[in-house]
Amino acid sequence: MTLQVPGNTPPRSGSRTLKELLIAARFGVVGAAATTLHIGVVWALLTYSELPALLANLAAFLCAFTLSFAGNYIWTFSAPGSPGRAMRRFFLISMIAFIANSTVLITLLASGRLSPPLAAVASAAIVPGISFIASRLWGFRQEAHE
Repeated sequence: MTLQVPGNTPPRSGSRTLKELLIAARFGVVGAAATTLHIGVVWALLTYSELPALLANLAAFLCAFTLSFAGNYIWTFSAPGSPGRAMRRFFLISMIAFIANSTVLITLLASGRLSPPLAAVASAAIVPGISFIASRLWGFRQEAHE
């Protein structure tokens, strides 16, 4: 039998799992909104403007980044520490995901198998997994000294 100090009980594994599932679900909702915005912007730019696919994709990425950072900082991760530090970290994560997205887009465009709008949609599908793992483990982690 161990003596438990009131208010000092370790978290139950079930409550930790539930917390992680809630965070993942919130990240998914924000990510779905950002992805929808990204796809809508890139589709509209490619359909109604003369912008090249990569410039349209960059514009869409910047719109989606803004929505994604705000939603994740405020709602998903409950404002974990310095917003400036979190934004720099999340921007780095997002840039890595964007580079992966652009690499896939270039590959799909070069293959000629998909139209530019469909290639942009397909390439956007890789971003959520990369972003969640890195955001959860590093981007929005609150430092112990804060």
